[in-house]
Amino acid sequence: MNTIGIDIGGTKVKAGIINHEGQILSLIEEQTNKQELMNQLLSLIERLLHNDDFKIEGIGIATAGRVDVENGSVLYATSNLPGWTGIKVKEMVEERFSIPTVVDNDANCAAYAEMEIGSAIQVENFICITIGTGVGAGIILNGNLHRGKNGGAGEIGHMVLIPNGRQCNCGKRGCWEQYVSGTALTLDIKEESTFLNQTILPENIFKHAYDSNPIAVKIVERFIDNLAVGIASLQDILDLDCFVLGGGVIDSSPYWWDQLVNKLKTITNQSLIIRKAKLKNNAGMLGAALMACTYATMKLKVKG
Repeated sequence: MNTIGIDIGGTKVKAGIINHEGQILSLIEEQTNKQELMNQLLSLIERLLHNDDFKIEGIGIATAGRVDVENGSVLYATSNLPGWTGIKVKEMVEERFSIPTVVDNDANCAAYAEMEIGSAIQVENFICITIGTGVGAGIILNGNLHRGKNGGAGEIGHMVLIPNGRQCNCGKRGCWEQYVSGTALTLDIKEESTFLNQTILPENIFKHAYDSNPIAVKIVERFIDNLAVGIASLQDILDLDCFVLGGGVIDSSPYWWDQLVNKLKTITNQSLIIRKAKLKNNAGMLGAALMACTYATMKLKVKG
C-alpha cells in the first residue's frame, strides 16, 4: 500500500509518496508558504497524485501545533504558522480528493515512525524530541502514543526553563524552545557582537565551536547545558526507557553529541539513554504516511 505523507513545519514542508515499509518513492520539499498554507498543502497533494506510477490509498499530514486527531483539525498553532489555528485540514483534504486522511502533531508522527521503523523499535516507553524551528515531542507510553486529554501532550518546548526569560511566541517567557532550537541559536548568534557582520547559519554554529571559535563554543555550551537540563527533568518525571532526538538540528550532531552525553552524566543519577533519530528529518513525514496506511487499512476492513 502506498500513501502520501506530508510534514508541515514553520520553515519547510516535505511531501512524499511512501510505501508500507516506509520507503520514500517520490519527494517534494518547499519553503513553507505561511500566508497560503492550505493552498500549498492541496497543491502538493495534487502534484503527487499526478504520478500515475503509484496508487495512493491514504494521506497522512503531520503539522506543528496542537491537533484534534479525531476530527483532523488544528486546535492551536503558534505564530510560526499564522492563520493555521482552527483549520479543518482533514475535512478539506478528504472533500477535495476523496482519500482517507489522518492529521496529527508532527512530533507525534515522528515518534510513531521511530517506533515502527526507526531507532525505537520494540521500545515501549520513550520520548522522541524534535528540535527544529521550535521544540516538540511525541510521547510513547506502553507502546501507544500519549496525546493527552486535549491533544496537548508533548508540548515540551513550552516548559518554562528560565522564569521571565526570552519572550516566546506562545505568549509566555523563558520557554525551553527559546534556548534549544534553531530559533534560539539564531537569537544567540544575533546577540553576540562578534557575529554581527557575518552570515552564520544556526546549523553552522556547531562546526565553528568544533573548530574552537570562542564565541561559538560559548553558544554551543549554553545550548548543551539547557538541552541536558530539560532531558534530565523529563526523565525524573517519567523514568523512560530512552530518548530519541531528531529534527533539523540533529544533522549537526556529530559535532555535539558526545558533549551532550557527557553533560547528562554529570547532572543526573537516573539511568538515561539517548539515541539519534534513525529517520532524521524525514520522521514526521514518514510517521504521517505510516499512520495513513494503518487508517486506510482499517477503513478498507470496515467496508469489506
